[in-house]
Amino acid sequence: MTSVADADPTPFSRAFTVIIPCGLRGSVDGLPPQTRQALLSELFRMASRAHQEQGLPSAPRVTCLDLEGCHATVEVDLSRSRLTLAGLTRIRALG
Repeated sequence: MTSVADADPTPFSRAFTVIIPCGLRGSVDGLPPQTRQALLSELFRMASRAHQEQGLPSAPRVTCLDLEGCHATVEVDLSRSRLTLAGLTRIRALG
């Protein structure tokens, strides 16, 4: 069986770490189960994709996710092989 690290022999091939800071853990835990699962799945999918797309380290980039009634801000740092949940806002329906 081949691991992700074995498939990419580049010198920057490292496992990505997904970080949810202490200040956001309560917000993530407070999400409805389906929304929390969708968010966590997307974070790990993004980390896997970033690992596969790794090239030369560059400045961290920020991306946003809108899913299941919440807006998340995510920082991807290739040089440190980490993805950090930087912000989480629940979207409230009007009406």
